[in-house]
Amino acid sequence: MPMEIIGLPKKERTRRIDEVLELVGLTKFGKKYPHQLSGGMQQRVGIARALALDPEILLMDEPFSALDEFTKEKLHMDLLDIWRKTKKTILFVTHNLQESVLLSDKVVVLSPHPGRVSAVVDIDLQRPRDLTCKDTPEFAALVSKVRNSFEG
Repeated sequence: MPMEIIGLPKKERTRRIDEVLELVGLTKFGKKYPHQLSGGMQQRVGIARALALDPEILLMDEPFSALDEFTKEKLHMDLLDIWRKTKKTILFVTHNLQESVLLSDKVVVLSPHPGRVSAVVDIDLQRPRDLTCKDTPEFAALVSKVRNSFEG
């Protein structure tokens, strides 16, 4: 609907929908209703909806917090792949330290009450990343650095 509101012709809307469904791996599910999709698929639909408008920045506020660990890990890999393909800037809010390190190039740590920037941690893990990087000493050191940067 947002593409219709901004006046994109139907042919362009259809092209974009097909493109983002392919990008998030849901090409076969384009005609399904939300209740017919798993939680992980619903999250991918949300990402596709946001990408359909071709934003400069993708804002994600704890999008995977309610998912089981296996689905979350799959979506982590999907998001890294989407980033690799689109090079979109993604602002990702999470309370999960490992998730922040795995998905980021930079982690901005906010202090509690009052919320202010207490640290900025550069994440220099090699790309492309996969789940095996979580088993490395470098990953553990970065998670520890983020954890130790909290104030209060």
